[in-house]
Amino acid sequence: MAKLCVALDVDKDRAIKLVEELSDLGLVFKIGPKLFLEGGREVIELVKDRENEVFLDLKLHDIPNTVKIAVEEAERLGIDYLTLHTLGGRRMLEWAASASQSVKLLGVTVLTSHDESYLKFLRSGFGTVEDFSLYLAETAKECGLHGVVCSVKEARRIKEKTGLFLVTPGIRISSEKGDQERVSSPEEAVRAGSDMIVMGRDIYGSRDPKEAVLSVLERICEG
Repeated sequence: MAKLCVALDVDKDRAIKLVEELSDLGLVFKIGPKLFLEGGREVIELVKDRENEVFLDLKLHDIPNTVKIAVEEAERLGIDYLTLHTLGGRRMLEWAASASQSVKLLGVTVLTSHDESYLKFLRSGFGTVEDFSLYLAETAKECGLHGVVCSVKEARRIKEKTGLFLVTPGIRISSEKGDQERVSSPEEAVRAGSDMIVMGRDIYGSRDPKEAVLSVLERICEG
């Protein structure tokens, strides 16, 4: 069954309450830049103490040695999943992979906030986001990464071509898209081959986060 990752895109106090409330459900908790800067180490330790997995979503993109050092520090922190941008290039990805032992490196392909206009901005020769995402995923595999982050729209093809561990954000149970262009339901994600679906607003913004999680887990099972 696909894993459910709850994005803790909230302040530290709210994040701590969510972890305490949801930690008995076998979830992955995602810590992004805001929370990490505010009090990430404390939240990481809480998640690990509750025997849940930590997804550190910093989307690293820097010179190879800087990223390699960051991966080494993630290892020391006991991080389970760490993101880096595949646009950082082969050398950066290879150096990161060389430093990875237990942490699973996930290459970000194309953010769900982007559409085909992003390819024009990059002056890319790829005609579709799907083709570009597949190219980036294949590069990630060749460089030794464990998996990639992609939208559900590209997931099936990437899974078939690479067999990588797939993480799909942009999952909604409401009709609200927010700032994301390419969104899908939990069932669509499962059918497309997602190994981990990431949800934030529909959970932490609900009146009863635990009930929301249980509902999503049921949908994942049925998907």
